[in-house]
Amino acid sequence: MVPGSLRAAMLRILLLVSQVLVAALAAYNFVVALWGLRNQAAIRRGTRRRRLRVIVPAHNEAAVIGSLLSDLAAQDYPAQRVRVVVIADRCTDDTVLVVQDAEVVERRDGPDGKGPALAWYLGRAPLDADESLVVLDADNRVDTDFLAGVADALDWGFDAAQAYVDTSNPDASWLTTASALSYWASNRMVQLARHNLGWAPDLGGTGTAFAPTASWVLESDSGVITEDSEQVARLILAGRRIAWLHKVRVYDQKPASVGVAMRQRARWMSGKRTVARTYRLSMLMAAVRRRSWSLVDLMIRQGQPGRAFMVGVSAALGVAALFTDLLWPWWVWAVIVGVQVLAPIVFLMRDRVPARYLWRYPLLIVFGLAWLPVRLM
Repeated sequence: MVPGSLRAAMLRILLLVSQVLVAALAAYNFVVALWGLRNQAAIRRGTRRRRLRVIVPAHNEAAVIGSLLSDLAAQDYPAQRVRVVVIADRCTDDTVLVVQDAEVVERRDGPDGKGPALAWYLGRAPLDADESLVVLDADNRVDTDFLAGVADALDWGFDAAQAYVDTSNPDASWLTTASALSYWASNRMVQLARHNLGWAPDLGGTGTAFAPTASWVLESDSGVITEDSEQVARLILAGRRIAWLHKVRVYDQKPASVGVAMRQRARWMSGKRTVARTYRLSMLMAAVRRRSWSLVDLMIRQGQPGRAFMVGVSAALGVAALFTDLLWPWWVWAVIVGVQVLAPIVFLMRDRVPARYLWRYPLLIVFGLAWLPVRLM
């Protein structure tokens, strides 16, 4: 039987270690985010000779895909070097009929998901040795400089490039406004910060370009729900470089209903955990061998809980500190919570997000708290 004094000592040690881990992770994320305050250095104009195959997986997207194809037809990039292919993935609507000025390949069966569709297509129509790949969702919109922007990054030595994923419907509901604020803040605090540090940003699943040195990550599908997280892990383990393009935009529709958004977020969380478990050991060994902090950062990013969960845990520790002397003083946790909650406002202002959205910032807090039950489950 463990004596009471020993149990008390063990409890104190456990609480101290837990507090140190929470505070250290919050501090790490904040310090790294500071590199996102600096604007991205311009990527020089490329040759405009790179051949691009733009692939658009589409499942019953007849209502929206025409707008994206119009955007692609109006690109400021040599049209003879662009090949647009739509994968009509098990469609039961008029997607095939509405597609014009693009190739259409029909996939009539197989597992759900963008990853399986891309692997299926590339298995039947491999890229040429000098051909790069661009992936877009059917409901996206892109500016006229989109293809030129991603091609420039590949021309200057990056193996993959991720465009800034913006929100095309920020005013559709309170949920899309909150989602837009989340993306806008993360694009600076996470994506641009990593690029400025020379580390790997995340891939967004759309608005992504792959040079011939990196397109192999799409040629097979492991069944992981978040194939973009797995692609980052595989590319970095293979020594490939990924660019973040803060001025090259792809506009994506965000779910306007709570049910759809929660199911989407639950899939992301589940897939992210799977990738972290699968590649943790490989990334750790590679990080030690190469002395690569980029790999260490990727391990932390894929394994850590979300910002909202961190705020919730910090707040819970602060409240508990009011009733026990086993925890750090409540004001320490109040500072940690305050920094995590208020810091994104600085980054939103740095990106000149309109004031009408900054006034709605409390929606982002509600948005984050709504996912806590999903995270716990």
